[in-house]
Amino acid sequence: MTVYLLAGVLVGLPCSIVLPQILARLGFLDVPGERSSHSRPTPKGGGLAFILAFGLACGAVGMPAFIWLPLLALAILSFVNDLSSITPQVRLAAQFAAAMATMAGAWWSGDFHLNGFLILPAALFVCGTCNCYNFMDGINGIAGITGIVAFGCLMIFGDAGSAAIDISPCLAAVIGALIGFLPFNIPKARLFMGDVGSIFLGFLFATAVCLLAHTWTGFFVLASFLFPFYADEAVTMAERIWRKESLLQPHRRHLYQFLANEHGIAHWKISVAYGLIQFAVAWCAVLVGKYGPGAVLGLDAALLVVWAGTHWILKRRYLLNRQGV
Repeated sequence: MTVYLLAGVLVGLPCSIVLPQILARLGFLDVPGERSSHSRPTPKGGGLAFILAFGLACGAVGMPAFIWLPLLALAILSFVNDLSSITPQVRLAAQFAAAMATMAGAWWSGDFHLNGFLILPAALFVCGTCNCYNFMDGINGIAGITGIVAFGCLMIFGDAGSAAIDISPCLAAVIGALIGFLPFNIPKARLFMGDVGSIFLGFLFATAVCLLAHTWTGFFVLASFLFPFYADEAVTMAERIWRKESLLQPHRRHLYQFLANEHGIAHWKISVAYGLIQFAVAWCAVLVGKYGPGAVLGLDAALLVVWAGTHWILKRRYLLNRQGV
């Protein structure tokens, strides 16, 4: 796997050097808006390096078309969306079609080990994850570090190399590309991965989970490797629903955004903290996995309660301090 990891770095590093100038000239700039945590226009589209590294690895190992083709089509659409916004309905339809194509291809080839009737729920899981990943890509380094930890855990704990489809070379190449990208995204961002990067990473992670899971226990354990993203998104959605806010409107209510914007904590510190929590949860999920799916779900539920409590306490304390109570 070392060869593919190094190959990914050799793709990601030069791309991250060259892309900012090219993307800026083409108009691929992330202009600060209502939900932004940055203050100046920054080139976006650095995720192209991940796509290139993934594609080269797929070609080298002869990855089936149902793995790389839907991802490539979705990456093209996401890249277009980075330049000229596409309606959410079109994006969701494309994501669902790509996910269904991948899951159906895996089932047809015999590489989808869960019940064949679960193809639809699996596709919805993939769609939900890629959107969750996209929503969580809001401060420097958080999506990149999370990707390295998530794919690394899939390779180590998920034993990606033992699957019918050996996706470990592709995951290693993407990790390498992320390593090459991070110095240009953290601590001070000169390049953002954009939707083309975040949608791709979320889609690839969820697809890998579905392909590697042979049992419900395995599925819940592997999905737990992205716990901080799922937890932050779930709690934030619950808060916004409670406040009767439109879920379609831009916002800055995620815990990581609150810590960066209201508390002024450096982006890299928050991103590293999320990565450490992510690895700790993954390790715990693997340990309790031997007791069955109920134990893993119980762990995730307990941690979600802790996350929600922390989210509420920090925001309430901040509000009280501002009011001078």
